[in-house]
Amino acid sequence: MGAMHTNAVFDVPTSLQTLRAACEAVDLVAPSPELIRLGENAVWRVRPGLIARVARSADRYPLHERGVRLAQWMHAHQVPATLPVDGLPNPVRADGRVVTWWEEVSQARPATPAELGAALRALHEMPLPDLELPDAATVDKVDARLAVVDIDEEDRAALCSMAARLQDNYSGLEYELPFGLIHGDAHPANLLADPQGRLGWVDLDGVAMGHPEWDLVLTAIERDCGWVSPDAYQGFVTGYGYDITTSPTYPVLRAIRLLRMTSWLAQLPGERVRREVERRIGDLRNGTSIHGWKAF
Repeated sequence: MGAMHTNAVFDVPTSLQTLRAACEAVDLVAPSPELIRLGENAVWRVRPGLIARVARSADRYPLHERGVRLAQWMHAHQVPATLPVDGLPNPVRADGRVVTWWEEVSQARPATPAELGAALRALHEMPLPDLELPDAATVDKVDARLAVVDIDEEDRAALCSMAARLQDNYSGLEYELPFGLIHGDAHPANLLADPQGRLGWVDLDGVAMGHPEWDLVLTAIERDCGWVSPDAYQGFVTGYGYDITTSPTYPVLRAIRLLRMTSWLAQLPGERVRREVERRIGDLRNGTSIHGWKAF
């Protein structure tokens, strides 16, 4: 995919190395950690009941520290969230990265679209926490990723041009929903349900101040990709009480999200990822359908 433009490698072996260093730093025994997911963070089951989230770089410490504090605040105010672990330094710096510790939701499943819609409505309407929150990151996150990912230089230039155009469009949007607290990455895997149906938000690093439309657009995209059925999407709309696809902001927010999804995926290793990134870049450049994009 062209010349290398990468940060330090972040993959299963390197994230495991960071996890082991973090465990050693806090005197935690972890003989056989189990990988749950590798994405923006690496999520590991350290042992039954204990989850570690490994961030890909040390500069994310403030984000993860705020995520821990926000989860504690949400729990204190009866807003569902997974709990950070007490009794351990949280977060902890290790091996040039950041690790946070969380209580595991036993036998968890991702939320349904209907559950996600209702939970998002409650999140957007909850009182603001006593924390300083940033404005939501949008196109700026794309710019940072495109500067370092390993893709063809012509593709990089085209996507950077697309990002610049979308930044201009984004700055002029007029919204229908009120500005307030948003999750930032509101998809079903970030809202877990236990066997009793009790819900808990995870991945709170991106919680910020913004417009609810930014959270809602993800599920509409998942429908367009074929990951969520039309009926399930309608359940999401009913649960929330608003259909983002009717909003004048939708085309621009959708395009920004698609560019973010593609630049995020380009950070991950593997031939299967490379093939999918090439397909996505082609669709973005040609304006073709995203139906059939693969989930990672």
